[in-house]
Formats: sequence, C-alpha cells, structure tokens
Amino acid sequence: MIPKIKDYERIVGKKVINNLRSSAEPLKGKHVVHINATSMGGGVAEILNTLVFLMNDVGIDTGWRTIVGSHSFFKITKGIHNSLQGSRWKMTEARKRTYLEYCKRNSIINHIADHDIVVIHDPQPLGMIKDYEKKAHWLWRCHIDISYPNKETLGFLLPFIQKYDGAIISAEKFRINNLEKPQFIIHPSIDPLSVKNRKLSHEKARKLLSRKGIDLDKPIITQISRFDPWKDPFGVIRMYRKIKEKHDCNLVLMGDMASDDPQGPLIYFKVKQKSERIPGIQIITEKNDLLVNALQQESALVFQNSIREGFALTVSESLWKRTPVLGTNVGGIPLQIRDGVNGFVMKNEADGAKKALRILQDPDLRARMGNAGHEHVKKNFLITRHLQDYIDLFNGLYTN
Repeated sequence: MIPKIKDYERIVGKKVINNLRSSAEPLKGKHVVHINATSMGGGVAEILNTLVFLMNDVGIDTGWRTIVGSHSFFKITKGIHNSLQGSRWKMTEARKRTYLEYCKRNSIINHIADHDIVVIHDPQPLGMIKDYEKKAHWLWRCHIDISYPNKETLGFLLPFIQKYDGAIISAEKFRINNLEKPQFIIHPSIDPLSVKNRKLSHEKARKLLSRKGIDLDKPIITQISRFDPWKDPFGVIRMYRKIKEKHDCNLVLMGDMASDDPQGPLIYFKVKQKSERIPGIQIITEKNDLLVNALQQESALVFQNSIREGFALTVSESLWKRTPVLGTNVGGIPLQIRDGVNGFVMKNEADGAKKALRILQDPDLRARMGNAGHEHVKKNFLITRHLQDYIDLFNGLYTN
C-alpha cells in the first residue's frame, strides 16, 4: 500500500497532520530529489521508502534515485564508511580515482540539474556535487556515526561537503569540525504503518516464529542488525552465554546484507561458525519485514550492541512494539533508550548480561519498560515528525 499522510492521523492526531499540510504549502511546485546507494537493505532505504511518498502526498514534487557502482566502488565506499566511524584505512590515490570516477558516472546518468533541492545520502554519492554547476540547494544527509572519524578520509571528503548548503546529522555529537556550512540535526524515524512495524496479533506473530523453528517455550533474546563488525554480534553471543547460565533462554540473530555492503557475507560466516558450537542460537538471514516484526514483538528483550552507530532504528522498532532494549552508549542509541525507563544503556558486557537477567526475571518491569518505550517512540521517532523536520528545513532554505 502506498503511504498516505491521512492514514497516520489515527496514530499522531489531526493537529499534526494539518500542520504538515499547511507548512508544506510554500514548497508546492518545488522539485526535490533524494539520492542514496541502494533501494533496499538498511535504514536509509527504509526511511526513503515512506518519506518520499509522504513528501509527494503533501504536495512536494519528490523523486528518489539510487546510484550504480562496481564491486570495487562499493568496497571502497564501505572502507570510507568504516574509516569515518574510526577504523584505520588508507584512502589511496587509486581508491580516490575509482570513487571519483563513479561519482562522475552517476552525475552523467542522473539528470538532476533542474531540481530545486538535492539531498545526497551518506558518502557513496557525496562527490557527485563536483560535477554540477550548482544552481539548486544541495544538502548532504549523513546517517553514520562520525563522532571519531579517520582524519585522512574526512580530509578527502571535506572539500566536497563544503560545496553543500548544509549537512544533516542525526545527533549533536556528530557535528563536523571545520565545516563552514550549517549543520542541521534531524533524528531518523520509523514508519508505524509499515509491514515491519504495524500491530500483529500475538497468535499470528507466534505462528510466524514457529514456522522458522524458533523455540517458543523459552524466552527469546534477539539482536536484529546487518552482519557488520560495528554491530558486534560476537559480544551478544558472549552475553547470551552468561545469561543462559542463570536463565534458560534462546538467542536469535537476524540480519540481511545490503547490496552496497560487500563485508556482510564474511561477518555472517564468522558469526555462523561461532554460534554452531553454542546451543540455543539461531541465525536468520532472509529479508522478511513481517518476521522482523514478529520477532521484535515476541522477544523478551532486544540487544543493540553497537560499537559505533549512526542511530539504530532497530531500537525504536522494538520499543514501538513494547519490547525493552539494551543498547550501548553510542550514536543515536541513548536518544532512544531512557536508561532504566524503557530499557538499559549497557556499560559493558557484564553489565549487559546482568541487566538482561533483571528484565527476564521481572515480568512487571518488562511490561512497564515496554509501555514507556512505545510512548517515547510515539512522541519522538515516527515518520510524521521526520517529515515535519524536512519541511521546516526546506522552508528555511528559502527564507534565510
């Protein structure tokens, strides 16, 4: 079903919907385009899959393009991604040439010179701006954790970023030093009416999990994320072993692999090898939003054990379904988890295992945290708020 703004009224109220429509009025006739790396896999594609349709529904003429690239290009952009999150990596001259060549290719095949606003998402298409005589407003939307970037990589990208009219980041801690352009904070969001987030009956959810061979007689602990070293699934496995010593439960690790992430299969293979020796662990790799929905809803708790994290929409997804989340104190995770209220911010693995046991052994605590999590997401992290932030930002481009 194509998203329509009126469908969200029953969740957020008539006042919110009316304000979205009225504030979008000055933008009618403006031509906006979003450009990112892939149409499926990961939070950026999920957000755009709703946001673009809602922008059109409120009268903003909005398109969405994805870029093309070779395996070597996406291997390089994964290296850029990892190094912006702090890993050691060398932006060699050969890598620079490949990166810029594909930015040029995508500039040629994407005719966006006649747009009023261009929103470029993440580093993959960032360099496209150099191949245009900039007449439109260009915004770079960075979804990743750049709190401790590799200075060499950021130094290569910074001249391109400086050409934009501004950068959009997910949290205050991601502000870029020495950037001479405005930096706007817009938190990511979930779509409460998507297949992944709409309400499922308890019976249907359990049936979906049962078909996958998940043992429903024991509490389920889950982490849902791409197979990526930054998500630290190995740490989740270590915590699970400690938890299982005191409370019988099962662990499900579910994730998919996006087309722009060549590192995913290698990490998946390592996780599979590690988990095969430990009873009670199940790995699911399929792209199945309904199954994700059921798993988040029926789990006793969800981990988000990230080492670096742009935002982690899996936290809001789980909280929306009234499931407590235990996450690390990185990126956008502490914006979503109110420590001790709707989950816990973990200090380390021992602390994570200890707090997971508290939730498993106290059904009343789990229920209170679940209800608090749902309300927190409703107030702060739904797609309607996200749309309003973009409308306000776009309006500001024409009034400042």
